[in-house]
Amino acid sequence: MHSIPLAHGRTDGSLPSHDDGDVRSRIDRIVLIPGLMEPRTLMFPMCFRLRRFRKHVSIWHDRYVFRNTEASISRLAELISDDKSAERIGIVTHSFGDWIARQAIARTQNHRVGGLVSIAPVIGCGFIPKIMHCLGGDLIPEIAIIANPEKAMASLQCDPKVKRMVIWAQIDLGVRRVDLSHLPDVDVRCVPATHMSVVMQPNVISIVERFLFGDEMPTRQ
Repeated sequence: MHSIPLAHGRTDGSLPSHDDGDVRSRIDRIVLIPGLMEPRTLMFPMCFRLRRFRKHVSIWHDRYVFRNTEASISRLAELISDDKSAERIGIVTHSFGDWIARQAIARTQNHRVGGLVSIAPVIGCGFIPKIMHCLGGDLIPEIAIIANPEKAMASLQCDPKVKRMVIWAQIDLGVRRVDLSHLPDVDVRCVPATHMSVVMQPNVISIVERFLFGDEMPTRQ
């Protein structure tokens, strides 16, 4: 299956590479951040594939639901903050995990994030969160954020220096696609997938690999 460009993304269907006109810093470590009510196992296929390129690939530990969002942001901000090393971090998020990552990056002045891939990110509220909010109001902190347009779009341009990609699923009842053409240098894609399948699909993982590592060959099988 081929990705379909959307908004500010490429129009030729090509995958990004290190030769796209900008100097891409090497990514040394990968952090995967799952979304709301998602088991960490959902990101296992992504984790296994990315470990062919880097030894240090981890899945972020957090509550599935009813999380203290401020505590989650603070913990991630501490992880990505400058530790005087040359290590650069690549972050791959799914759904609500992207909201946490954006806030952490925006609040950390000297962070080590070199790349951010946002898969089905929480920017616009989809059908299912709307129903959940109608039934439960602000009972679930994450749903309260997703259902509030201003909060959902907070820190949308978290850091213009970070190379970014956004991948939308064509069939998604969890989030609503938003026009990102006003954001500079964000590669936007839309692929045949659902909200849950998009993070596990081999074609999407290949796009992520190419974005983070360019033409680099995997060092392990």
